[in-house]
Amino acid sequence: MLPIERRRRILELLSKNGTITVAELVEKFDVGEATIRRDLRYLEKNYGVVVTYGGAHLPHYGMLQEFPLTQKTLINTEQKNLIAQKAAALVQEGDSIGLNAGSTVELILDYLPKLTALTVVTLSLNVAVRAAKIPYVNLVLPGGVFRRTSYEFCGSHAERFLSTLSVDKAFIGASAVSLEKGVTHPVLEEVPLNRLMMEIAREKYLVVDSSKFGRVAFGQFARLEEFTGFIVDDDFPADMRAYAAAHDIKVI
Repeated sequence: MLPIERRRRILELLSKNGTITVAELVEKFDVGEATIRRDLRYLEKNYGVVVTYGGAHLPHYGMLQEFPLTQKTLINTEQKNLIAQKAAALVQEGDSIGLNAGSTVELILDYLPKLTALTVVTLSLNVAVRAAKIPYVNLVLPGGVFRRTSYEFCGSHAERFLSTLSVDKAFIGASAVSLEKGVTHPVLEEVPLNRLMMEIAREKYLVVDSSKFGRVAFGQFARLEEFTGFIVDDDFPADMRAYAAAHDIKVI
């Protein structure tokens, strides 16, 4: 296994469990302790992983903290691509869609059906760059203050502009989803814009892999019952599935 692949899988394990030991990684990947420690030092330098004597953990494990988009794109890639394909299948000719920032949401653009007209409203520079390469897309980018960690625009200018729009469907990525707190986000400045993206959409779809469930971050921007559908992977939790059935929310 190449180092880049092993490090990606270590990040996935940390994302899922919050903490891991060197001994566990040595056993799992069948490599020496020195190799694992080099991997962990690399992840510490480039992705903010906290390295300890016996292993590593995510910073401030408990209430979810913000992680760079560059880190999130390496985690659960197979599930994210599957979810993106499901979401893209809902997009129809002439639709206007809203895409917030997120490593799963941006992949939707890679799986769009054959169309001739589509309007994309996004808060994310990453999504905008991808959308700009699609000839039939009419791209709307509110602008504002750019945050390098998430590649998202925020601030009062972006909020005012977004509030004047309406879209057919919003595909909402999230860092944390729970039955108790709904959909929450670790960065307070981005909460109002994510909330606005919900409000301007006729149909609202939550687009998340199973690692995001059972987590709580700082600021709530959506209640679960507001969503038209949950677009998820095969490990969608049973309690969330029961909630969706009780509230007439599609599980896709």
